Amino acid sequence: MKHLNMNPALLRAFVAVAEHSGFTAAARAIGVSQPAVSRAVRELERNCGFELLERAPKGIRLTRAGESFLLSARDVLGAMRSAEEAVAALGGLGHGRLHIGASTTIATYVLPAFIGRFLQAHPGVDVRLDSAHTRAIAQMLLDYHLDIALTEAPVHDERIHARRWRTDHLVAVASPQHPLASRRRIPPSALAIELLLLRERESGTRAIVLEGLAAAGVRPGRTMEIDGPEAIKQIAAAGRGIAVVSRHTVVEQLALRRLIVLDIPKLKITRPFYRLSLKRRRASPAAKAFETLLDAGDVTR
Repeated sequence: MKHLNMNPALLRAFVAVAEHSGFTAAARAIGVSQPAVSRAVRELERNCGFELLERAPKGIRLTRAGESFLLSARDVLGAMRSAEEAVAALGGLGHGRLHIGASTTIATYVLPAFIGRFLQAHPGVDVRLDSAHTRAIAQMLLDYHLDIALTEAPVHDERIHARRWRTDHLVAVASPQHPLASRRRIPPSALAIELLLLRERESGTRAIVLEGLAAAGVRPGRTMEIDGPEAIKQIAAAGRGIAVVSRHTVVEQLALRRLIVLDIPKLKITRPFYRLSLKRRRASPAAKAFETLLDAGDVTR
């Protein structure tokens, strides 16, 4: 192989094209012109001595060599970012950046208090929070886009270290006006004839709820698929069904008595929240400071 020019701009252009499956989308993602992206990829291919991409009428795809090189390019960009963060750390946490990614429930209901406490201690750090399904969070971590990653489902990848962070408790909730609301010790079988409000199919919460219901002997008869926990809460509060959700998501509604927890002793559903990290990546000072908060537990007290 020829001597390879590891110009970060060339690598970023190639990785962007691979991730966005096209030159135009890649150009928008990294804020340069489409011709500039094309030139960068051509120059990188000349340096490598082989084609990284195959051009086709419907877009582009990676060659076998391109697939292998993509992994190395991501590693190089990640190492460069780590080096930049190490230099910035010499001045302490007066500035810098922290990119956090988390599954929907964690990002929406658990992390805001932690982020607020972090910004109170380190106001000069630029913090970004992204919410996505577990698979997307894991990929963002592998692509070196995230400093902190937390998910509601396990991730099995030899490049990722996953460890339990805390336990989440899921509860069955309904409107106080629902016919089951006044009953004590409801048998799980009663849920089989009710309308159950479920998350979208990509959601880790949906899978855990269905597994928990099956373990209690419940086969849902009627279901409604809803995208996101907020809509589920609103529909349940309107008396249009029963939802099994993380207790974190309904704290406010329970306090206001817009929802109540149904008394179903035999329905016990818990799940762990996970913290993910790349095995070969050293945490930045900002990430270490945030991890210290995560280790401390409940910051709302």
